[in-house]
Amino acid sequence: MRKLFLLFLLIPFTSFGMEIVWDGSIQHLSIGDKVEILEDPSQSISFEQIISDSLKSEFQPSTNTILSLGYTESHFWLHFVINNNTNDDAVLELAQAGLPIANLYYILNDSISELVKAGYQIPVNNKSFHSSYQVFTLPPGKADCYIRLTTNSEPIPLNLYTEQSFYKKSTSNVLGYGIYLGLMIFVVLYNFFLFISLRRRLFLLYSILVIIYINYSAAVIDGFIVYFLPNVNLLFLYSTIPAIGIVFQTTYCLIFLEARKYVPGVFKIVTGIIIYFAIWVGVKFFLPLPIVLKVNTVHALISFFTMSLVGILVGRKGNKMGYYFAFAYFIYFLLVAAQAIYINTGYPQYIGGLSFVAYATLIEAFLLSFLLSRRFRWERAEIEKEKFEAQQKVIEKTLENEKIIQNQNVQLEKEVTMRTKELQEINEELLTTNDKLIDLNREKDGLMHVVAHDLKSPLSTIINYVDLLKMEGSLDDNQNNYLKTIENVVQDGMYLIEDLLDIHSIESGDSKIRLEEIELEKYMNAWLRTFDKELLNKQQKASLTLNTTINKLTTDPFLLTRVLNNLLSNAIKFSEKQTSIDISVIENKTKVAFIVKDEGPGISSQDQEKMFKLFQKLTARPTDGERSNGLGLSIVKALTDKLGGQIEVNSQPGKGAEFKVLIPKANIHE
Repeated sequence: MRKLFLLFLLIPFTSFGMEIVWDGSIQHLSIGDKVEILEDPSQSISFEQIISDSLKSEFQPSTNTILSLGYTESHFWLHFVINNNTNDDAVLELAQAGLPIANLYYILNDSISELVKAGYQIPVNNKSFHSSYQVFTLPPGKADCYIRLTTNSEPIPLNLYTEQSFYKKSTSNVLGYGIYLGLMIFVVLYNFFLFISLRRRLFLLYSILVIIYINYSAAVIDGFIVYFLPNVNLLFLYSTIPAIGIVFQTTYCLIFLEARKYVPGVFKIVTGIIIYFAIWVGVKFFLPLPIVLKVNTVHALISFFTMSLVGILVGRKGNKMGYYFAFAYFIYFLLVAAQAIYINTGYPQYIGGLSFVAYATLIEAFLLSFLLSRRFRWERAEIEKEKFEAQQKVIEKTLENEKIIQNQNVQLEKEVTMRTKELQEINEELLTTNDKLIDLNREKDGLMHVVAHDLKSPLSTIINYVDLLKMEGSLDDNQNNYLKTIENVVQDGMYLIEDLLDIHSIESGDSKIRLEEIELEKYMNAWLRTFDKELLNKQQKASLTLNTTINKLTTDPFLLTRVLNNLLSNAIKFSEKQTSIDISVIENKTKVAFIVKDEGPGISSQDQEKMFKLFQKLTARPTDGERSNGLGLSIVKALTDKLGGQIEVNSQPGKGAEFKVLIPKANIHE
């Protein structure tokens, strides 16, 4: 290959096409409309042929910022000239993961460089840049560049970056997708464990639907799957996942909206359409890829139209879930439309490195999850309505009986017998309705059981495996970032579960005082050690001072621990790194005070008025991206009251915050 390259040094070189001047004054430049394109239907043109005079005139200039080469099995050659006037390499990015082959050839300052190979057929770790996209470096000087590629996927943005701006953008993309993946996996696990606990198949079907959404984003649109499966065939997934997803999402629509019950005629028609979609999944393997991709696009439009129509028709028949379902997919359609606009214009730009389709699937996952939970609430409301109507019937029948007694004494026994029978039937309806209410209440308790046991256990397992992977020390920076994202998302879920359990326990009256005698110094030291990891992560120090003569204290250690956990967690979250947190225990004649003081942003007087109410978000925000659900301080107040104590706050904006919990020395009696 080098000898062939050297032969071309003897050929007079004359660059053609628009010259791109790169001086590094901007961080990013789209160059899709500054290149020339030549289609190679035979897939046989070599680099030696492409730089010959006979083919130079056949290149056509591009008019679009983002290259749209269509659904075809042809190869394409791109040509452009770049004059890099800086002393640093420029970074050339083909922002498309679904390219099997993307090879760069360039002639630099009268010398011919080796070609640089990319495309998803080359594992990410073997590329010059570890990116799901196709990325190359262009050295300083004037280079005549040729790119040979195969496509059949989404259009291709062509961008130039400085090295610094590219690494910043690439890191942001990976982090954004890690958060997206963590949220979607949380939705899958949550609904799967609801299915295991409640035996409702809708939860299982919904979990599968969200998994399909994850694969659609990871393999079809954003291409992040190559980080996990380096040798995956993206074009196969690009044609297969949408075909399977269309079958499943349309089927889920019929089941979720109970279309068989509300619109039986439409149900039969849509079932036929689903069968056709399912047959297509098998037939497509025998057809050329360009035809498959076009048919998949048409099927997707049919599926969206069908689901929206079913939702509207079911809504008209009295199932209000239909309108909400249609609205959810309307939002999905808007974001897909934004994706289509970006493909053709390059605007609006992606947010956080994720495509609009990724956000569409994320929003859709949470909207449908919300509708699934609302469905059971509405069913309960319908049962309540039936119970009320039955009670009204009882009242009406009773009044009618009184009138019969007054006006028809002769037929008293006959009428009483008849009405008694009717009342018995109504009473049976009431008993049936009451049984349904008992079942719904049992399901609600089952949900809390899932949260308390079935859901916390797998989340704890995930955290343990993350810790084991960290201890191995063989992970690269990207993998460590993934683990950190997963750990944060799962830990947020654990905190939310504990807070919800506390709220449920307080509101239901299940939170009982269990008095025990504790050794105060031993208890405080053991409790503080449980926060070593969180303090280490933010490089913070917590000091403990015991200014009391009390050796032992009778209280409920579990409730006291929950109070102190929330106060110290808030102090860590809302304080900057490398700050100090002071924890002290003092006493007066009747009470023992537990004090947590931080160097955070402080709390305004307006926030102090509402801070102990449920779901209140204060002005201050966590300093390292931690989550805050607005439950912690309300739980602290409720549990402190349960312990027979009081809580005091001393804080000013910019001067930190001091929380003081006072509980009585004497035994607490309810």
